Amino acid sequence: MKFGTLTNEEFEVFALNSPQNNFFQSLYMKELLEKENREVYLLGIKNESGKILAATLLTTSGHFFKKKTFEALKGFLIDYNDKKLLTFFIKETIRFVNNHNGFRLIIDPYIPKVQRDIDANVIPGGIDNRPVLDTLKQNGFNEVKNSAQVKWTFVLNTDKKSDQLLKEMRPNTRNYINRTLNTYKLVVDELSYEELPIFKKITADTCARRNFPDRSLEYYQNMYKIFKDKLKVLVTKLDCKLYLQTLMNQKQELKTKIETLSDGASNKKKKEVMRKDIINIDKKIAEVESLIQVHGDYLILSGAMFVLYGDEIVYLFSGSYDEYMKYCGQYRLQWEMIKYAADHNYKRYNFYGIKDVFNKEGKDYGVYEFKKGFNGYVEELLGAYEVGTNFTYKIYKFLKRILHR
Repeated sequence: MKFGTLTNEEFEVFALNSPQNNFFQSLYMKELLEKENREVYLLGIKNESGKILAATLLTTSGHFFKKKTFEALKGFLIDYNDKKLLTFFIKETIRFVNNHNGFRLIIDPYIPKVQRDIDANVIPGGIDNRPVLDTLKQNGFNEVKNSAQVKWTFVLNTDKKSDQLLKEMRPNTRNYINRTLNTYKLVVDELSYEELPIFKKITADTCARRNFPDRSLEYYQNMYKIFKDKLKVLVTKLDCKLYLQTLMNQKQELKTKIETLSDGASNKKKKEVMRKDIINIDKKIAEVESLIQVHGDYLILSGAMFVLYGDEIVYLFSGSYDEYMKYCGQYRLQWEMIKYAADHNYKRYNFYGIKDVFNKEGKDYGVYEFKKGFNGYVEELLGAYEVGTNFTYKIYKFLKRILHR
């Protein structure tokens, strides 16, 4: 076996055909990282006949006393069950890191640790990649406890017809989606590059509300320019005039029914209920008329950025305006892209990160519950692991322990 650098073409072909293919290990990400002035290398192993057996995109992700941390984001792309191959690749990559002024190597393989169901229960007899951890530990790796990389995700297999996927969702989730289609008649627009400030405004509002860090507009613009047709930025809008007309029609239908019902005792209750419904509709009409005065014909509710790569669509960044949650804009965004995934032969729709999976009192448990409504399963990835490549790492760990104390 021979270890070395790969050309863009060699890496792209191998990466797309790898079982672990993901957009972090792609030429798109290479270009994005280079835009951030980070060093990026495409490394691989070839056999005697020149066939590529393993590969990874490796990038710098920090410095310590002029020494660099190298990271394989959602890599390596390799058969993790082939201990000999994995060990060889680790040792050669460590040698590469040392030769390029590094001191630490981090990997976070894009493989599940164990197979879990929708409630995060381990499935007996399911996928179990825990033996891979033994190989990593034998090669000096230790788990990174507070990695920025997502470990817990929520995934929906989309190898069915979209109408079947809708039927299999929780009743309340399906009802919310139908409400956006039939009652609110929400509009879904795909934003152009010039319209990205609209998306940034949504994410900024959401991150400020939830006390999360937000990406810069420049970052979103770079994503848009680099990923091109592999990226979609969608927003949901309330067509205020269309919704207003729908409410007017509902009101008129109720008034007509009341007029046609006889005054008998059996219809008295029916009329009372319908009159209450009209009062509620009048409140909604007044609210929409107020929205039109402030926002015009269209009210933006929510937005999301999706990456389309390999076999999956990833729901990456999103936001919504808290005061307009009742119009269910986020439900419609998810449905639009789940339907797109099914209709365009993507195998997976990845809702991406979830937290507080086992803590119902946690502040992020609601996000997990929201995603569960669409059906699917919890995917616990193997996690991030690091290895020191020279003596600088020992100094780094020593100082880190002192600072922690």
